[in-house]
Amino acid sequence: KFSMLIRSPLLRLTRKSVAAMASPAHAGAHPRWEQMWNRGLDKGQAFDVGGPSQTLAADLARSQFAPRPGMTALVPGCGRAYDALALAAHGFESVVAVDLAQTACDAAQAELVASGDPAAARVTVQCADFFALEGQYDFIWDCTFLCALEPEVRERWAQKQASLLTKGGVLLICVFPICAKEGGPPYAMSVPLVQSLLEPVGLKAVRVLDDLPPQEQHSPGAGGGPGMRTALAEWRAADGASAAAGCCKM
Repeated sequence: KFSMLIRSPLLRLTRKSVAAMASPAHAGAHPRWEQMWNRGLDKGQAFDVGGPSQTLAADLARSQFAPRPGMTALVPGCGRAYDALALAAHGFESVVAVDLAQTACDAAQAELVASGDPAAARVTVQCADFFALEGQYDFIWDCTFLCALEPEVRERWAQKQASLLTKGGVLLICVFPICAKEGGPPYAMSVPLVQSLLEPVGLKAVRVLDDLPPQEQHSPGAGGGPGMRTALAEWRAADGASAAAGCCKM
């Protein structure tokens, strides 16, 4: 099965990624996500949006994040890779879509093929541990990835995000769900919470949209729930250099 996937031009699942599928979990990962995928998660069900996040789509329409050839992007917790495909179509030369759940990676591969979009050839799906990723990217899109992690790994999340950004790179975060809920996952988020995590690793918020209109609110298949809001925050290295230089080694 995997040898067939590797040969397909649209399904660039690397041998390293296939080996990584054997890893059942990474730090901070809750077993419920893999369990939900294994039970069968339809498009638009539960946390699956059914297409690109409205929050991302709106920002890609008003901003240019891939102004030059050869730029790279990373989408951790990619699910069906809707957003990864949107970033490839936006102009990124290479987009790496990462998820821990093997069934999510399988669904992402199927979604890329079904899309029929030529940009899908620029998306690589990796079933891997986010905290074990290497390399650097010009752009990272974190959409409901942080809220899915256990609180004890939040500082590690921040350190890793900083280390994965190139000099001048952008970390764009969909801060969701903003609400007063207790427990999780998903855990309640807020812009001040994210700020408290990223500023110590050398990242600075250069743009925060905390009053998004309804059509730009992140809307999972199960709905946001009463009182749940979305904010969008763009982060860059505070001094314009790579944040990894001042970040703790993982």
